[in-house]
Amino acid sequence: MEDVPEVELRQLRYFAAVAEAGTVTEAARRLRIAQPSLSQQIRILERRIGTPLFRRLPQGMEPTEAGRLLLDGVHRAFGELNASIAAARALPPTAQVGVCRGVPETTLARAEAIITCGHPVRITYEAVDSQQQSALLRAGHLAFGILRTPVDEAGLVLRTVNDEPLGVVLHRRHPLARHAELTWSQLAGQRLLWFPAKRARGYAAAVLARLDEHGWRPGTVTEEHGGHTLFRHALIGQDDLVALRTRSSSTGDPELTWRPVGPRPPHERLVLAAAARTAWARQLSTGGDAATTYL
Repeated sequence: MEDVPEVELRQLRYFAAVAEAGTVTEAARRLRIAQPSLSQQIRILERRIGTPLFRRLPQGMEPTEAGRLLLDGVHRAFGELNASIAAARALPPTAQVGVCRGVPETTLARAEAIITCGHPVRITYEAVDSQQQSALLRAGHLAFGILRTPVDEAGLVLRTVNDEPLGVVLHRRHPLARHAELTWSQLAGQRLLWFPAKRARGYAAAVLARLDEHGWRPGTVTEEHGGHTLFRHALIGQDDLVALRTRSSSTGDPELTWRPVGPRPPHERLVLAAAARTAWARQLSTGGDAATTYL
């Protein structure tokens, strides 16, 4: 099969315009380009095709037999191209969303409502720690991120999708489970089942600083894997080990219980983030409900 000549799309468009207008002058007017430039492009096209495409007559330009064959092909090709462009435009855009660990289903649904805002958007998710998301958003590898604050906000637009106080998670037979609400003094001597700080350094530092303000300086037991099964296994039967979670992320396990702790517990603030000056960032200011804080 012979190679297709190096023909530019604009040259085919110019050729069709001349064939339909009948003169270079009228075609140049319709195309809003200079007549000499149009004539030059037609001559280049004829050289690349390898045959004359027009008969130059006193009254104008008449396609040769080769020109008529090419014109039929151009019309078919442009029809297919326009249909393909329309089909491509009709497809919903895809938003790659990074999600940190432990995001409640209600928060995910809230973020989706903001991202779509009544418009078709195909959402794909990728598990990404909060610490990594800022750089990935700025580099364009993610359209959105759902992450815990505080984070490096430079070049990002943030919208709060959940803001809840942390409470204490412990196994249901733990001695502290009999209390409906806990105080910081009751947690003295308890160790804290904690996550690797590298996943969300700002958040980890802020929570531990708040615990220190309340006089609780627990030894930490790092749970590396992040899955619920191992988290649950670590807590069950340990009367000196508790975890900190929000209520919305701590339901559904009959072996574990959640208790509020006070006064002034640390909060977990989850935000939906996008790189500034992008269409996705504009969605954060217009999509979904106007409220930005959820308690």
